[in-house]
Amino acid sequence: MQDHDIVLDELDLALINCLEIAPRATWQRIGAALEVDPVTVARRWRRLGQARAAWVGGRATGVPDACQAIVLVNCANGTVNDTAQRLARWPHVLSVEHISGGHDLSLLIAVPSLGALSRLLLESLSAVPGVAATSTMLVTRVYRMGDQWQLNALDAAQRARLMDGVRPWPARSPAPRPLDAADRTLVLRLGHDGRTPLAELAHETGLSISTVRRRLDGMITAGQLVLRCDLALSLSNWPVGMWLWARADPNDRTTVEALLRIPGARVCMRVSGGEPNLAVGFSLPSVHEVLVVESRLSAEAPRLTIVGTSLVLRFIKRMGHVLDSAGHSATMVPMTLWADPGEPTV
Repeated sequence: MQDHDIVLDELDLALINCLEIAPRATWQRIGAALEVDPVTVARRWRRLGQARAAWVGGRATGVPDACQAIVLVNCANGTVNDTAQRLARWPHVLSVEHISGGHDLSLLIAVPSLGALSRLLLESLSAVPGVAATSTMLVTRVYRMGDQWQLNALDAAQRARLMDGVRPWPARSPAPRPLDAADRTLVLRLGHDGRTPLAELAHETGLSISTVRRRLDGMITAGQLVLRCDLALSLSNWPVGMWLWARADPNDRTTVEALLRIPGARVCMRVSGGEPNLAVGFSLPSVHEVLVVESRLSAEAPRLTIVGTSLVLRFIKRMGHVLDSAGHSATMVPMTLWADPGEPTV
């Protein structure tokens, strides 16, 4: 069932916020935080899931030499949608957006190495009939990704109850280890459903529940596995997406901090390969908020040079999930980021 008439109330938003903070928290823990019966929150989540309005997914962050890039695509006339839908099927294309401005599509790509990125651009992307031109910006530093941004629907007391008794992660992340076949199976299964019970994960991998738990904890603390809760942004108070392309001195931390303080700043990355050296993705309440953001940055980040902005006309794919026209999850493309990239054969 996929209900596009679904409306989220305060409890739905609070539940989603809990899962943004703790994607695999038990219903008992979430119920205690919200002071609601666990059966109620489980039923609410089932309703959101059936409508494909919200979901919890997981992804690997890649190998030590992995790289990410923003690729802006110009399409031949009349081919934008077909090209976007084709690229959305590629595992290494994490996100696809139809944007305004001088380009048609914005892609976020993750690959194992610079060589793999070159092959994807030269051999795969250039061979797509609708692609007329591309511009690539390599991500050199991530200040914030979408999984770190939250709805902020919980009050301080609810947050405290949610985290009560939770063991904090170590201050220093352990050294990452190469992902073996079992790790990859776990990552791909969590990509489809980040809340898959430990017993099911153990059955699929042939490992014990305790081993699965230990592997998940290890990958998360080492930064090799990211779990995140997403929702159809059209159902939130932040339905409008915008990219801000800007320049700032690489050593100017004050400017980056000012960017991150702007409400709705979901993504902030240092990039190389074009006029801008910062790419900042926002979720905004309305199109009119673009001027508010620019005005605030003029006052709070005077050393920032805005190169341009692009509004997201449609979110086509977000972190592996191909979305329908309303922004609901329609299907999920396994993110096999450790594999050599190329166009899938099916």
